[in-house]
Amino acid sequence: MKTHERAANLALAGLSLAPLVVKVEPNVNVILTACLAVYVGCYRSVKPTPPSGIEMLSLGSFKTGAILLLYELGSFKTGAILLAGLFFYDIFWVFFTPVMVSVAKSFDAPIKLLFPTGDAARPFSMLGLGDIVIPGIFVALALRFDVSRGIKNRYFNSAFLGYTVGLTVTIIVMNWFQAAQPALLYIVPGVIGFVAVHCLWNGEVKPLLEYNESKAEEEDAVEEDTDSKQNKKEE
Repeated sequence: MKTHERAANLALAGLSLAPLVVKVEPNVNVILTACLAVYVGCYRSVKPTPPSGIEMLSLGSFKTGAILLLYELGSFKTGAILLAGLFFYDIFWVFFTPVMVSVAKSFDAPIKLLFPTGDAARPFSMLGLGDIVIPGIFVALALRFDVSRGIKNRYFNSAFLGYTVGLTVTIIVMNWFQAAQPALLYIVPGVIGFVAVHCLWNGEVKPLLEYNESKAEEEDAVEEDTDSKQNKKEE
């Protein structure tokens, strides 16, 4: 495990336990927890090995990684369509009906993260797991695209920065209006927008849109098979 991955896992584990002993500003807690979970989850999704002890300690990191690995989008076009659909879905159910907020508050199931605020009027801040996992799948796709091309976290950094900015804007708007906000309203434009601007800047729109995970896996398998045959011939 690389140093930055180990540091992120330890930070997430510490942040999960910190509210038990010290007062943690809830907005900062929400942003750091979600961003660290996406970060370590993305790196977990590109590893074939089982999670280490440090990863097991960090709340949700290996679970997030398992989900991000299980739900491969296949391509950036598929990812953009999925996020665009959920963008409008989230807006409708939060702004135009009370269903989403009512269910999130009353439904007692592992579909949300609760952060203690110390405020009797509003004891917890809440973030749905979907606001972590759904954009995280796209961010993980960007990391796998970088890995497949042998480049160092170029588009992953853009996607992750877009997620961080989008989530931060969500928290700012929520506190400004003192009302529930559809997080994907801000996160989706952030993630897709940062990646789009980056690939336009680099002139790499075509390779990004043509990238297909299943084809990349097939090509890797063919290369491995060819290498093994060559090794046998040499022996």
